[in-house]
Amino acid sequence: MTEDGDDSFRDCGKELVKVTRFGVAVRVFALRRKNVTSYLLAYYLHGKRVRETFKGSLDEAKTHAAEIAKKVSEQTAGNGLLPLADVQVYQHAVERLKTVGVPLAVAIAEYIDAKQKIGGRPLSEAVGSFLKHEALDLPQKTLAEVAQEMLDAKKMDGIGILYRKQLRCLLEPACNTLTKPISEITTAEVDDYLRGLNRSTRSRYNARAALVSAFEFAKSREYLPRDRTTAAALAASIRVKSGEVEIFTPAEMTALLEAAESDAEALPLIAFGGFAGLRTAEIGRLQWEDIDLVQGHITVSAAKAKTASRRIIPIQENLSRWLQPWANASGLVFKPKDATKVEKRVSKAAGVAWKHNALRHSFGSYRLAAIKNAPEVALEMGNSPQMIFKHYRELVTPRDAAAWWAIVPKRAGNVIPMQATAAEG
Repeated sequence: MTEDGDDSFRDCGKELVKVTRFGVAVRVFALRRKNVTSYLLAYYLHGKRVRETFKGSLDEAKTHAAEIAKKVSEQTAGNGLLPLADVQVYQHAVERLKTVGVPLAVAIAEYIDAKQKIGGRPLSEAVGSFLKHEALDLPQKTLAEVAQEMLDAKKMDGIGILYRKQLRCLLEPACNTLTKPISEITTAEVDDYLRGLNRSTRSRYNARAALVSAFEFAKSREYLPRDRTTAAALAASIRVKSGEVEIFTPAEMTALLEAAESDAEALPLIAFGGFAGLRTAEIGRLQWEDIDLVQGHITVSAAKAKTASRRIIPIQENLSRWLQPWANASGLVFKPKDATKVEKRVSKAAGVAWKHNALRHSFGSYRLAAIKNAPEVALEMGNSPQMIFKHYRELVTPRDAAAWWAIVPKRAGNVIPMQATAAEG
């Protein structure tokens, strides 16, 4: 084996083949001397040209060339030197990185970090997903702006004022806390807000539901990506404790009705809620024409029901007696915007603390205790039998139920000065 620094292999004879292994190229030349054919194997080692004579067949020469290439590759790697092929890869990588102004070491570190985070997925796939979701030119709408737009839209859609008022009350505290653009609000921030509310689980459940509605509305307006689950929807679910269902006792209901007996606004609200199980919003949409005292039923049309399903509610005997002053009335039963004001007024006059949704809860509890038929109660309330059984089973005794359904007016005829006047819309 000899080494020299010549610029070429011109004196080696005719090149027959070039064997490349492990990034190292070994050229095989033919040598003819005294009618004997031998071969010259030429390659580079540590930057210098090396020539080696080999006697044998061409196939053997090529095999030997492959062995040399392997050894040269191992030597250069062992000496801390890169094989020629790796040098070329390195130079190419450095040149490519110059176009984005990133050093090779930084590029490698960032690539490894990203690869570890996304697992075995191609990095280009992850970048594509990021661009799809993040690189959107979304309007910078705050939660307060979205909430107002949603309320305005619901008003135009004919949604009742009471529901809109409740929705506004649920969203206003959130708007005051979550003030940045809705597209930047995170699930963690929604979770923290809901957990920070010093309220019952039912109130926090309702607050979360209102936020989900607002975020879904934002998605429909393309203030949020349409193909992504919103931060509010991803927030932790809130389980309402069944023990938080509050009802009025027969004595409390009697006091409320006596306080409302001469109040044309309050009495229908109290009576329909406690003795027919109607939601306050449904009472606010009800017309006196929907009440048939002769046939003994109330018709709640799909347009007036919360669940958008028509239902027929039987009028109980005691409710019929409370409604006699309105036997010939027409028009709207109750002005929904006055619900909170009326509840406070009657509660104060009766000396009974008002309980959230307790009229409807009371109906469900006392009705189920009286007839022991959850599917029938569910039909009357516009709910599922599972919910009726879950919330109202065994809350009251049959004796309490009998007392509830025996609550009737004390005054003969239950005269109300405004008996023929329907609530104005």
